[in-house]
Amino acid sequence: MDKLLSQFSPPFRAALAPYAREMAGAREIRIRVRRPLLLRGEKNLRIPLEPDEAQIRDLLLSFCGQALYARQEELNQGFLTLPCGHRVGVCGHMALDGARRNALTQVQALNVRIARQVPCDARALAAAMPGGALRSTLVLSEPGMGKTTLLRELARALSRAGAQVAIADERGELAACVRGVPQLDVGPCTDVMDNMGKAEAVRLLTRSMAPDVIVSDEIGGEADAAALLDARRCGVQVLCSAHAAGFAQAKRRPALEPLLRAGVFDRIVVLGGRVGRIAAVLDGEGRPC
Repeated sequence: MDKLLSQFSPPFRAALAPYAREMAGAREIRIRVRRPLLLRGEKNLRIPLEPDEAQIRDLLLSFCGQALYARQEELNQGFLTLPCGHRVGVCGHMALDGARRNALTQVQALNVRIARQVPCDARALAAAMPGGALRSTLVLSEPGMGKTTLLRELARALSRAGAQVAIADERGELAACVRGVPQLDVGPCTDVMDNMGKAEAVRLLTRSMAPDVIVSDEIGGEADAAALLDARRCGVQVLCSAHAAGFAQAKRRPALEPLLRAGVFDRIVVLGGRVGRIAAVLDGEGRPC
């Protein structure tokens, strides 16, 4: 938390410093123009600082090392990764150049998502490596249940066990790379391709890195699914996540249905009830293991 606090501009650092203990257990710090700071964790805590637009812009400059232009490409995609692995979501007015977005201006809100390493759940690791043999695994849950955290810890555990792991990290949420260097521990045998579309990254990693397993967060569309299916057909195991409350809902999603029908996944881990809780471990056809 000291490292994170040091990256805030002075008014925010002064406001947050008395709450360092609460920050250690929080998931997010929500910062909005003329609204109290909101520390989100098990309980929401309002912090009495209501920044104006100039203060938020100064904060963003601080996060960028006083060189906003150097991070403009990331900002135009709506996020920024800090050196300690925390991720800052950015919201405001996007200026347009013709029909295309050009640059984010008039920033109105920031969302600092606090990254942390957590031990890998033994049930999830057993599902991905039953008897020590690597298996393709799909992690399902509704938003905010810890899919990304679980994927990261599974990747690290598999890498430490000697598997050659490749991560397609389109939005920097798994490895939190800064200038290509992971800020979070994803294991000693792990290669990361970040800031590239998942489908393209999966195909590139399959061809160039000869991985045992490819890890990709949030299967979104048919292109992602097709790339993962190609990787599986090349003999590469896949470890992915997707938004769905359970197997039945996953089967109704256009991007997931062909993968499930083709038997791409040997195991399905469903999170639910509370953050990080494994509600079920299923086989590839949705039957309890």
